[in-house]
Order: sequence, then structure tokens, then C-alpha cells
Amino acid sequence: MNEIDRPYNLKRFYLQWQKLNHVYEDYAKIHDLTYISMFILQLLDGEGTTQKELCDILYFPKQTVNKVILSFVKRGYAAMAENPKDRRSRLIVLTEKGKEFQQKVISHIEQAELQAFASLSEREQEVITDLWEKYTSICINKINGS
Repeated sequence: MNEIDRPYNLKRFYLQWQKLNHVYEDYAKIHDLTYISMFILQLLDGEGTTQKELCDILYFPKQTVNKVILSFVKRGYAAMAENPKDRRSRLIVLTEKGKEFQQKVISHIEQAELQAFASLSEREQEVITDLWEKYTSICINKINGS
């Protein structure tokens, strides 16, 4: 039988996706972070980032991002600064303590991801990225009723 078992393949895809998400969650917990706060930490830099930019990039709710930012400020990892481009918004800037923490936590993940991606051929990298973009776009459209 040559017919593809789509529900089986979708389940395989979903389980692999969840497996990786669990690894990220476990790694974040080891460093006293949540899955969400780890990805926010990855995007912060010395130049500053607005809460809106974080929400737009990560598709996390404003309330969730704000809670993470406040926890980073409380821990001394980030500070709020005036935004010279828009006085209505503030910039979230990593402190020295935050930069050290980010380097310790995020560099390991980024290295692992880079090595994993590099282990694929250039064609495999293109295919996996193209297919993920296509799948994501279709899935979003179907969920939103388009």
C-alpha cells in the first residue's frame, strides 16, 4: 500500500515538536526560567527592546511579556530606559548581570541549534524551513477560519 498514513505522520510530527519543546522547558527550569522567559531573554540586548517588539516577534500576549520583564527587572537582569525614538514606550535593556546570565543560558541553546542545523545539508535546511513556513501559514489560516 503506497498511500501515506497522514494521521500517523501528523502524530509523529507533533510528538517530535513536543519533545523539543519539553527539552526547552526543562532547560529553562534548570536556570530558574520559564519557557517564555527564556525566549524573551534571548531577544534582549544592550541596545534595548520594547515590549511591543517582543510581543510582535514572539506572538506572546502583552500581559505575559510584561510579567517576564518585571521579573527580570526585579532580579537585576534588565532595566527600563527611555526610548529616544518613542517617548510613549520604554526600552528593556539588559544589565551587566543580565548579559552574563544571558550568555550563560542562551549561548548553550544557540550553539546546539546552530550545530543541529549545520548537520543538515544546505538543501535539507532549505526544505525544512520552506516546509515549516508552509505548514505554519496553512495551519494559522485554517485555525483562523480562512
